[in-house]
Amino acid sequence: MKKVLCTTALLLTASINCHGDMIGAKVGYDYWKTANHSDSHSVYAQVEHPFPLVPNLALQANKIDSHKLKLNSYDVSGYYEILDNDNLSVDLGLGLRRLDSGRMYDQSFTDTLPMVTADMTLFPGSSLSFYGKINAGKSNDSTITDASAGVRFTLLAGISLQASYRSYELDLDGTKGINDKETIRGPQIGLDIDF
Repeated sequence: MKKVLCTTALLLTASINCHGDMIGAKVGYDYWKTANHSDSHSVYAQVEHPFPLVPNLALQANKIDSHKLKLNSYDVSGYYEILDNDNLSVDLGLGLRRLDSGRMYDQSFTDTLPMVTADMTLFPGSSLSFYGKINAGKSNDSTITDASAGVRFTLLAGISLQASYRSYELDLDGTKGINDKETIRGPQIGLDIDF
């Protein structure tokens, strides 16, 4: 029994050591200069692992605060790397977006939407890369299309400066009696840190 336990412990240790280098994380921040909804902020984090069939994890938080629309949103999604090489990286996933503390025209609203997510990066292994992201979701009361496209420039190992253009379409037709469709657009600038 002791031999079995020792062998199992050694195999687990070897497995962890072998996979340790394959576990990665990414965090980032974007400052969003919107055309008609004041300045906004977005933060995100991703964790990737080598375990097959188990999705990777992505989190994101957004804050919009203007005279017309106030909104905090929180995303959680699981995704898979469909393609990953030095020329092209493609991630696809499913998740949820929680609309919290929302106010439009002095009417409050909250909602939770199932989301489809897609993330593509061109030349991810180079000092200059191009990326695009889209999150789309729909509930009984709300519809969201959140898309951005931009460029990253590596400053130091694992640290990149990024600039993009983002379009966030929020349709609240029927949500708590609000019948409005808002499109929030503008450039973003931020940092992406890859561990």
